[in-house]
Amino acid sequence: MRLRPASPADDAFVANLFKIVRADVFAAAQLPPAVLDTMLDQQFRAQAASHAAQFPNALSFVITRDARPVGRLLLHVDAHHWHMVDIALISAARNQGIGTGVIAALAREARTQGVPQLRLMVLASNSGALRLYARLGFVSTDAAKSGSHIMMAKPLDGQAISQ
Repeated sequence: MRLRPASPADDAFVANLFKIVRADVFAAAQLPPAVLDTMLDQQFRAQAASHAAQFPNALSFVITRDARPVGRLLLHVDAHHWHMVDIALISAARNQGIGTGVIAALAREARTQGVPQLRLMVLASNSGALRLYARLGFVSTDAAKSGSHIMMAKPLDGQAISQ
């Protein structure tokens, strides 16, 4: 597993990854494929615009395995915390330790740079991700429960996160 900076050549992969991850959410609606594709395109553009507005200096990475793209990471970096804005893997790369490896590597690097915590927002209904993040030392914070999402933080400096 390796992280490399994303380039414009990765745009199609990132858009397709979004569709793969989000298609599961809409499966129960049984929308015609063309309608689902249009809706997912619109949602991808809306999410990209939202991320650009909220995190204009975020760093975009592609997660690779054997030089093939298997995921993406969007990371906002500042002196107080590193915020994982988005992390996603293709289905075939899940449950293989890749996400765990990415997060562990981020935590090590952030710690060496004196950053006190990693943060992320997770969909409250994403029980698999919630279990993973809890296992990796993330805790829910009282800082934000924004609608359907929960803010989680992983302390890197030995200090407790207020809950």
